[in-house]
Amino acid sequence: MTLRLIESLKKLQENVLELGLARGVLALPAPRMLALPSPTSDDAAASNVFTITITEPEIEGVSRDLFVSGHYSLAVQEAYKALDRFIREKSGISRHSGTQLMDQAFSPRSPILFWSDRTSQSQLDEQRGYHQLYAGAMLGIRNPVTHEFNWVDEPDIALELLVFAQHLLRKAKAANLEAPTNELESSQSA
Repeated sequence: MTLRLIESLKKLQENVLELGLARGVLALPAPRMLALPSPTSDDAAASNVFTITITEPEIEGVSRDLFVSGHYSLAVQEAYKALDRFIREKSGISRHSGTQLMDQAFSPRSPILFWSDRTSQSQLDEQRGYHQLYAGAMLGIRNPVTHEFNWVDEPDIALELLVFAQHLLRKAKAANLEAPTNELESSQSA
């Protein structure tokens, strides 16, 4: 059944190309896993490290196949999009994404997602620091990897960025949720 489906998709792709409908489609390089690496190659080692290290389903589910196929930039891009999506859903902030979402969700002054009551300097520093890490991850990783083709082309770099995304996801899962205040109420009380 799967083989027939793949053959049908190949024929559909050929027909689309013949008709000239695929001119605007991004052509990805052939996956590197088609020529399976030997178990002792660097690619196989990176894939094994991925399997052992990346365990959060939200990250693993969107990036594993891309990573083992050698599409490192796309694997990282999808992981950070999954992180963004998780925070958007948990915080209830639907009108923002990326840095704006992180600024609103983790704001040190009035966070929607937080880890402590922020009564000590250490707790305040944690909130402020993670706010900057989340916003920085969107600005410094997600945006470039989304807009620059092959921004990440080394498996080791991709793994580092995926582990960082996974850490941020786990930290977001552990965050407490404070109901967002109505922006109108906030401006009227000021």
